[in-house]
Amino acid sequence: MRQVWTLTRMQLGSAFDFLNMKRSKNLKKNISVTTILVLGFLLFAFLSGTYSFIMAIALKSMDLLDVLPGLFMAVTCLMILVTSIYKVKGVLFGFKDYDIVMSLPMKSWVVVASRLMLLYLINMVFVLAILVPNYIIYGVMAKASPVFYVLSMVSLLFIPIIPIIIASILGVILAVISAGFKHSNAIHTILMFAATLLVILLSFQMQSENQIAEFGTLIRDKMVVVYPLAGWYLKGIIQSDILSYTAFLVVSILALIVFSIIVGRYFKWMNTVISARRTTSKYKVKELKTSGQLKALYLKEAKRYFSCTIYLLNTSIGLVLMLVGVIALVFLKSDQIEQILNIPEAAGMLKEMVPYLMSFMVSLVAITASSISLEGKNIWILKSAPVPAKTILAAKISLSLSMTIPASILTSLLAGIGLKMGVLDFLLTLALPISYCYLTAVLGLVINLKLPMLEWKNETVVVKQSAASMMGSLGGFLTVGIPIALLFMVNGINVMALGYGTVVVVLLISGILQVYLNKNGAKLIARL
Repeated sequence: MRQVWTLTRMQLGSAFDFLNMKRSKNLKKNISVTTILVLGFLLFAFLSGTYSFIMAIALKSMDLLDVLPGLFMAVTCLMILVTSIYKVKGVLFGFKDYDIVMSLPMKSWVVVASRLMLLYLINMVFVLAILVPNYIIYGVMAKASPVFYVLSMVSLLFIPIIPIIIASILGVILAVISAGFKHSNAIHTILMFAATLLVILLSFQMQSENQIAEFGTLIRDKMVVVYPLAGWYLKGIIQSDILSYTAFLVVSILALIVFSIIVGRYFKWMNTVISARRTTSKYKVKELKTSGQLKALYLKEAKRYFSCTIYLLNTSIGLVLMLVGVIALVFLKSDQIEQILNIPEAAGMLKEMVPYLMSFMVSLVAITASSISLEGKNIWILKSAPVPAKTILAAKISLSLSMTIPASILTSLLAGIGLKMGVLDFLLTLALPISYCYLTAVLGLVINLKLPMLEWKNETVVVKQSAASMMGSLGGFLTVGIPIALLFMVNGINVMALGYGTVVVVLLISGILQVYLNKNGAKLIARL
């Protein structure tokens, strides 16, 4: 176990270099990055606690409060399962330093256990943020004994194990099946989009307290049937059944050990298969085509974007949800919308809210917030290339705009048709999201130039856990939140004036950031 922990610690330090405060050359910057990540974690925990509190009130009113821990365990396990499947290739298999790690004097199962431990520690962040607030809220409302808090907090360490093992098995199967195919990344991306949309669609089915209670009970009961360990876990923390609780802990540990040993035996073979590349004998020499600097850099960015499943998924899910939501509006009548949302006159309110909801979704598409970091160790190529910094940054901004603007225009047209908008309403629905497309692109690039993360071995860390990607999403979230807050807090506010005023302000801020990039882009890139 000492070798497992040593190797895990080395990999963790490599993945999260800012944690090495003692060896850091820029202590102030690393402290700032750590602070940002901690604040992001606290924000996520707050949102989880808020949702848990709402669910607890609904369940308690129906004398079903005991459903709450099981429901949130199910949500946590599902989240780990869904998010870990695409991390398997890159963390457990096919990682970049495979040759170096396998040359160390240790057995394969040690390497497997250390990679699983790395995956485990990454997921523990989400487990703590989701379940700790839930335990506290349930404990207070159920007036639970101190034994509940002790057992539930200890169980946090064991809950992720089985979902990670299942995700690893599914990830391996998926990677092996798709290995060697020309469009293997498309399979991963489609499955991840489908799983994410399924979870979101299920959440929209909860429109009242009765439905919340029924949904929570159904999920809890299904979880216990499909995953018997969940039943032992719930008996342990809620009923203080020590025998069931111990069985849950022991089986989880044994499963991890057995999985590590089995995978360790076939580890090299699996890596060989997963790392295979498709080749073809139909190669033909054709005329070499050339293009301008901007086009060449743009195509390079596009190829990088669409070849990385986690990058594509994490930055485009907002656009997909925006499009799906508006398509639903086209086919639903006003009374159906009001019935689904359980809000009187919801159709009329949507005409006012749609531009802001679309802008919120667009603000989540922080493509440029990771584009510099993803250059990684190859950043020297861009720095030494005979290309102006302005052109390099323009290519990254252009990719972001080419993803967000067409989606915004299409969604705006559908919203205008579905909600039968007037001319001014439609123009605002078109202009506001497009202005945020530009703001998100330039803001994300500025943030990533200020907070680069060039030392990494796994793209997932850059896209989902870096300070720049988090700040890129939070920055857009806050800028959209201000006009939405004014819309609800100021009585009698002129909706049109607020909307078009927001467009002007957003474009002005975007213009200032663009000027800043044009003037300082070369210096910022040179410092990387």
